Amino acid sequence: MRRLRVFIASPGDVSDERDAASLVVSELNRTVGKREALHLEDVRWETHAWPDVGSDAQDVINREIGEYDVFCGMMWRRFGTPTRRSSSGTAEEFERAYAYFVAYRRPKIMFYFKREPFYETSLHQLAQFRKVLAFRQKLQKQGVLFWEYKSPIEFERRFREHLTNQLFSIIEPRGSAETADRGGPSIYISYKRQDLERIEPIYEALKVAGFRPWLDLRDILPGSNWIKTVEAAIRTSDLFVVFLSSNSATLASETGHGVASETAQALRRSQQPDFPWDPSAYIIPVRLDPVDAPPILKDIQWLDLFQAGGELRLVQTIRRIWEDRARKTADGTSEL
Repeated sequence: MRRLRVFIASPGDVSDERDAASLVVSELNRTVGKREALHLEDVRWETHAWPDVGSDAQDVINREIGEYDVFCGMMWRRFGTPTRRSSSGTAEEFERAYAYFVAYRRPKIMFYFKREPFYETSLHQLAQFRKVLAFRQKLQKQGVLFWEYKSPIEFERRFREHLTNQLFSIIEPRGSAETADRGGPSIYISYKRQDLERIEPIYEALKVAGFRPWLDLRDILPGSNWIKTVEAAIRTSDLFVVFLSSNSATLASETGHGVASETAQALRRSQQPDFPWDPSAYIIPVRLDPVDAPPILKDIQWLDLFQAGGELRLVQTIRRIWEDRARKTADGTSEL
């Protein structure tokens, strides 16, 4: 079993987020870890350091924390206390992680800044916040893509998505040589525009897993005919994944070009006599919210993304379908 360690670094004013990060690591250990033979461990100075002597307290923490695979840093108002080597403990922890990344391309680095408004009259705290702002600018100059959030619950949701993606990027995609040669299946993503913010992390996760997802706002080139390009993408897709939520569950009431018409086109394609694959393994309905199945999809098995490990199950489902097609092709019973 492979061991992956996630180091959680921050000043003391984001304790709720620190706890949320530990809970997410524990959850993914029970889902992603169980299915991929991984043991995920959240690493924090409170749980992984012990009393000892060094040049300062941070030196002791650095030594006792040891190596890790993913660095998760977060800040809000406080920057932290200076060490003998850096402007704060969290800054030093980031600098050590970044130096290793530059040299060895590991650990993965994820940094978050909280944007919840606050009112502060203390000059000391204002000086702390100015240091946070300067640190943000430093990360930008170093090419670090950080994320912003407004509440602990938003952080938890984002961190869960992002850490899942990081795990997919660390784990080597498994599949047949034939799958690898083709670069994985092409996957048409059908969704309601109001759900774009929830769909984009899934799109990235599918890419990291070695697949070729197709998302209109990402893959339609400027100047292209929108409708014709969408129709061609559906017509040539290996799989059609339709995401349903409270914004799009009815489908039948929709008019014009959108989720309903895209799903209808995919269904028509799968019912053609010359359709090369098993029609029951072409359209994958995915629920973002616990909504009722629309009539047009009532006979097709659903996958619930809102349950723990939903993204992993989606990746595994796609991988299983694709590998099954590859086996049938090798046996001469079908063609990709």
